Amino acid sequence: MAPRAASPTAAGRSRTDMNGARTVQVWVGLSLLAGILVSPAATWGQSAPPPQKDRFEAADKNRDGRVDREEFYRVAVESFYFRDKTRKGYLTVEELREASPEAFKAANRKGDGRLSLEEYVNALFVDFDRADTSKDGALTWEEFEAYSRSGRR
Repeated sequence: MAPRAASPTAAGRSRTDMNGARTVQVWVGLSLLAGILVSPAATWGQSAPPPQKDRFEAADKNRDGRVDREEFYRVAVESFYFRDKTRKGYLTVEELREASPEAFKAANRKGDGRLSLEEYVNALFVDFDRADTSKDGALTWEEFEAYSRSGRR
């Protein structure tokens, strides 16, 4: 089973920032959750990635109609290494164009301007947990589609 979020903030709970203000972990919901199920076009052997439903089905490795935490974790790790084109072991805000600077900063728990694999995956699991409305540890196509349409960020 894939690991759960490692920090309270990555788990979607609030934290206190340096100014004492309560802030809520906000990641890039719609775009990043949808993007995590995107296999790079080169992987597909096409000039453009396939439609969302096809991406969802490709992430569903055991073909049970759901993307469970382990399947999601594997795609998240793949996505991290695909995005880390220079193989430096971290991602910068420039490499995550779909993330707002605020979302990047919230996910960057170390505050060093670099997202480690752990920080990246933890941030993605915030969205996974929000999209998993049945709270059964897996996303159905309907949950994924509803979350994508909701525009939550």
